[in-house]
Amino acid sequence: MFKKKVGMIGLGSWGKNIYRNLNYFDVVELVYDNDLNNLNSNLIKNNKITRNVDDIFLSKTIDSIIIASPAITHNDYIIKSLKNNKNVFVEKPLCLSLRDTREIEKIANEVNKTIFTGHLLQYHNAFKKLKHDVKLGKIGNLNIIKANRLNFGAVRKIESVLYDLASHDLSMILSIIGNFPVKVDVNAVFKNSKTIADYINIILHFEKDLIAILNMDWISPYKEHRFSVFGTKGSLIFDDTRDWKNKLIFNPSYLNKNNDVVYKPNFPIAVPEEEPLKKEIESFLKCVEYDDIPITDIKEAMNVQIVLDMIENKIIKKYGLNNGFY
Repeated sequence: MFKKKVGMIGLGSWGKNIYRNLNYFDVVELVYDNDLNNLNSNLIKNNKITRNVDDIFLSKTIDSIIIASPAITHNDYIIKSLKNNKNVFVEKPLCLSLRDTREIEKIANEVNKTIFTGHLLQYHNAFKKLKHDVKLGKIGNLNIIKANRLNFGAVRKIESVLYDLASHDLSMILSIIGNFPVKVDVNAVFKNSKTIADYINIILHFEKDLIAILNMDWISPYKEHRFSVFGTKGSLIFDDTRDWKNKLIFNPSYLNKNNDVVYKPNFPIAVPEEEPLKKEIESFLKCVEYDDIPITDIKEAMNVQIVLDMIENKIIKKYGLNNGFY
């Protein structure tokens, strides 16, 4: 189906999921990870393993590189890939600063190569349907977006919950609204580190009194991945922890005789059951095979990074952090 070959860097827990989906398309040439335990997996054939990452950058047969290594390594790996004339798929976040994002954009434009950022939920059928229905006016005039991404999981030592989790929701919010917030309010909780936040509450203020509220943490005792949009005629709720029949719910609303908003019972909206990661990988392979522009290209990644930078600067100022905030 696809002729162009791929090299992969990073085979941690999420990297293994990416590799599993790449196998559907039979495009992997080489895989690198600096942890031998990750490479000693039944997933990978021995002839596809390299212990020298430069084998991937310098390969004459590899067209594209998928980067699923820790976020702090992204910038160096992306730039080295581009300078060796490779297209790049990079797991979110693209990198950890606006300055690095601008450098990557500049180099990508100079060498005319694709940057594809792993904002996975842009490829999720439930979100695509939600966005389509918002654009069609199904919920009337949009006034509030709310995103809860809570998880009891691995606490990062380098990037905060902002970069680890908020990238997905910022990507979705910006794709719906189409412009940047004019004001940012933020609160953060630092439990495991004095400089790396474990919980963040963000309020983004947009023009026309539209707001987006985000709650992100990795210290909740339960998992919640819910993205909700509220308008003058109802709401749409995308809950990725539910089964496919209930991932997207429509709640129409009306004004009663007292001029109060009343919501009608939940109405599930059917969406095709397809693994988002497989669709994302397939989209990347199509883009490099047929020279298409991705939904989550470098411009989209830049937009997300600009808002991340706004939030980061607000936290640095509010909490007196001197040496950067990740």
